[in-house]
Amino acid sequence: MRGLSYGVIAIIGGLISVPAIANKSDGYITESGLKIVPLLDSNLEHVDNIGRFSDAEDPQSSTVFIIEPGVALQSDRNGNTYQLAYQLSSGTYFDSSDDNFIDHRLTSNNFIQLSRRHGVGLNYTFLNLHEERGSGLLAGDSLSTIADEPVKYSLHNLSATYVFGSKGAKGQIESNIRYENKRFKNYRDITLIGLTQVSTRYKDYDELGGGIAFYYRVSPVTQLLAEIDVADREYKLNDPETGRSQDNFDAYYYLGARWEMTGKTEGRLRVGLQDKSYQDSTKKDFDGLSWDLSLRWQPVDYSTVTLDGSLKAIDANQGFDSVDQTNISASWKHFWSSNYYTNSSIGLMMDDYSESSREDDLLKADLSIGYEIIDYVDLSSGWRYENNNSTINGNTYDQNVWYISANVIF
Repeated sequence: MRGLSYGVIAIIGGLISVPAIANKSDGYITESGLKIVPLLDSNLEHVDNIGRFSDAEDPQSSTVFIIEPGVALQSDRNGNTYQLAYQLSSGTYFDSSDDNFIDHRLTSNNFIQLSRRHGVGLNYTFLNLHEERGSGLLAGDSLSTIADEPVKYSLHNLSATYVFGSKGAKGQIESNIRYENKRFKNYRDITLIGLTQVSTRYKDYDELGGGIAFYYRVSPVTQLLAEIDVADREYKLNDPETGRSQDNFDAYYYLGARWEMTGKTEGRLRVGLQDKSYQDSTKKDFDGLSWDLSLRWQPVDYSTVTLDGSLKAIDANQGFDSVDQTNISASWKHFWSSNYYTNSSIGLMMDDYSESSREDDLLKADLSIGYEIIDYVDLSSGWRYENNNSTINGNTYDQNVWYISANVIF
């Protein structure tokens, strides 16, 4: 990763040396039309339960400083758009250095307009991230109490999309193909008695997927949709306890709608069936209802409400069967004056583990007040809360985070 980050920085350095014109929060535009947008996010937080311990353990608290510098490059030429963005995230825990982390995010999103009716999108994402102690693969007291660092992993995602149909046309077709690769970097071979099955090497996978969607316009702002999406996931290793394959094939069949009213509301609703089948015939397949919703509503210029939700079966972080997961979240950002605003959000994630009596209900809330000094400088202070109620006592916890943040787009 060191070579990659240095390479990206070298490219950015070469681009910035080109004569540029400052354009307020829009970044800097070179004479060739390339837009360069530097950004810097920073947070000072106090976490009262770093490891997400249950009441049976003594929680450890710490103040943490997170700084996230980054840069975005954008170009728009003859209707073709090109974007490249990189952001580094560094977290330093004052009272728990084992939890320190450095993350990297690199994304490239590009769209080439072949003609008025044809277009191709090419996207790539590279993530080099961590999972906080007490979450993901190391959730629960039995694992979080013995962990000496966060779980680290890398992920590559490459996708290509073909779009047929001009904007505003009666009908449109979108098809895509994608590839994803995930590899864990530490805890790959846990040798402690009774814990070898949680070694992260059992969660490495490659996934090949694709889909096709048809959109039919029924009004200037609304399109009906019919969509099929499939994904074939192959794990590098079998379940270490039973020797059974974890490989599975997911198929989604959706009907729904998407809509966009300029300055007011935009969203998408899909409802249909999910068919999740495992290569090993002894594992329990899933056939059932699946849906997702994404809604953004702006009744006035200074107030925005979002609502998101989904229901689907996913692969479990812990164990080797599927999880029926329901997600519901809502947020509201409101400017009480030209500069002062409040931001609130609440979310509930309900996990029901197949072939197990385990159920987890995770409640998240976030309340903050902020001040925009100018369009591209934002200061805020707030409180985040997590409460996980699990049928496994060691996975039940509460966590509070108080924070102040400063975000700048140069």
